Amino acid sequence: MSATLSRRSARKQAFLALYQSDLNVRPVDDVVKLWLSYRGTLDEYALAVVRGVENDREELDAILEEVSAGWPVHRMSTVDRTILRIALYEMLYVDDVPPEVAMSEAVEIAIGFSGEESPAFVGGVLRGAAELQRGKVESG
Repeated sequence: MSATLSRRSARKQAFLALYQSDLNVRPVDDVVKLWLSYRGTLDEYALAVVRGVENDREELDAILEEVSAGWPVHRMSTVDRTILRIALYEMLYVDDVPPEVAMSEAVEIAIGFSGEESPAFVGGVLRGAAELQRGKVESG
């Protein structure tokens, strides 16, 4: 089902699939099926991230709400919301991706796909999420 891509390319695939799902209010499984019918493959890491973000969306959104300083998740642009969910998922659940790498990659995707203020917004929200997680680990 999948060719192996770099993690960066796989993240872009995950971003595109999750963005399409969110924008068109379609189940992610429908988007994955369409992707496979048009493109033939979806990287295994991309698919794992897509499924993980979908499964943990409520928890991810709750954390994003907590750290986004007055920007409810539903009011964020679909692009930024998708980027943030992917990066936060990686920060919380992907053991071999350091949080700094997830944050850096998210900022890079924001530079390529979103508005000029988005990289700073994405970076700031993710730094807040990293600090929140560090606080939970230290106090837990």
